[in-house]
Amino acid sequence: MANGWLDSAVSRAYYALFQAAICALEQRGIRRRAWTHKGVHSDFVQRFVRRRKLVPASFAGALPSVLHLRHLADYRQPGVSQPQAERAVRRVCESMTLLQRAVFDGPQTTNR
Repeated sequence: MANGWLDSAVSRAYYALFQAAICALEQRGIRRRAWTHKGVHSDFVQRFVRRRKLVPASFAGALPSVLHLRHLADYRQPGVSQPQAERAVRRVCESMTLLQRAVFDGPQTTNR
């Protein structure tokens, strides 16, 4: 972001979180032929927020809010602002830390 690559930073941050959510779901035994953005969000919230309560409800909005900013970054001009990019990257970093603690380092059970 320091070099002004705000749109790129937001896009990459979103996809890092999207892939981490897929990995978390697969680690817990959930498999899909194809992962859609909406499907990953829905499966993640259902399995980790509502059912198992491994992550707080505040995380439920992380994927869609960063996806919205990614859409602005990738498909709109002038793209995202510096504060929007900083907020997206910060939210993704916090979410990745949470996923690491709650899912990847937590109890390893499958839920088919």
